[in-house]
Amino acid sequence: MEDKVLIADTKDILDAFVDNGLHKEFAIYCQFPHTGKALEDIQLRDAHSIEFNDGFRIQNN
Repeated sequence: MEDKVLIADTKDILDAFVDNGLHKEFAIYCQFPHTGKALEDIQLRDAHSIEFNDGFRIQNN
C-alpha cells in the first residue's frame, strides 16, 4: 500500500491538518519554508513526517 502525502500550501492549511490530527497518520509536505512559528503548535513527538520546501524535516518512524 502506498503512503499518502498531504500538501499544505499555506500555514493555515498546515494548522488545519494538525488541528484534525492528520499529522499523526499522514506525511505532510509544506510548500513554504519552516519557521519557529510554523512549528510551535505541532506536537513534534506525534508527527509522522512533516517536510518543508527548504529541506527541514520532522520525522518519527
